[in-house]
Amino acid sequence: MKIRKGSVRLDRFVVPYRVYGEVEKTLVCVSCAQQTMAVWRSFISYFVKDYSLVVYDTPGQGRSPIVSGPPAVSLDEQVEALHHIVRETHQCEPVHFAAASWGTIVAAAYAARYPAAVDKLILGSFGVKPSKTMLEVIREGQQLYYENKGPEIAHLMIEKFGQYIPDSYKTRIIEQFRQMSRDQLLSFYAHCEFVENARHINHFIDLRNIKAHTLIVNGEHDTILDLEDAAFASAQIPHCEATIVPGAGHFLHFEQQDILAIYKEFLSRRPSFLNLRPAAATA
Repeated sequence: MKIRKGSVRLDRFVVPYRVYGEVEKTLVCVSCAQQTMAVWRSFISYFVKDYSLVVYDTPGQGRSPIVSGPPAVSLDEQVEALHHIVRETHQCEPVHFAAASWGTIVAAAYAARYPAAVDKLILGSFGVKPSKTMLEVIREGQQLYYENKGPEIAHLMIEKFGQYIPDSYKTRIIEQFRQMSRDQLLSFYAHCEFVENARHINHFIDLRNIKAHTLIVNGEHDTILDLEDAAFASAQIPHCEATIVPGAGHFLHFEQQDILAIYKEFLSRRPSFLNLRPAAATA
């Protein structure tokens, strides 16, 4: 497998990236909060024969340092970093996106801001507003931060919405938080504060501007998302369909590898918009 490594320098970030494979079609992977590019390994193995896979570390995470300014990274800065990654790694637009959890917000914002740049858009574990359970998790995590118990946030996350992931992945999350610096924890705290205060996605993203063929995939047992969010979002995005995966939680293909087949089927076809019912989420 051919691997190309590089980085882009923005005003106050250095953002590393990797490109796996050398197929003309490009699939850009957008991670959730506190996940690094390494989290896409199984995804890359599954899709590398059909796509060039672009992965990167979001500013302030993994190997992407904040070289100046505050540890908080705004949504606009994350979208701008993604824009530079796309321009650096792919010369012929449009591209496909696969995003997870918080990464779906970044990817949706990008697709709304640059509608001609995205052909297919997969939003895995996508919500339009913080649920009651999510707010409770955020507030408990903030208290742990105040008490200098940052590593315990990992156990909180696993207990509240990571119940269905394999033990090996739970161990990786715990180790990641154990090794996080104070600045990285502060960056995560600032991210959680933004989510807490962002009452609805319509306040910062106009979903109607998204022109990409979009698939929203949420898990039946996702405890921090409201399942009706998928129906609302698919009614706003012009060319969108949504599916609820039985038995799955928040981490989707980490819990059920066969969910990757859902993604593959969507990426390989053109939807029939005459038959699409965008406001309905199907099980």
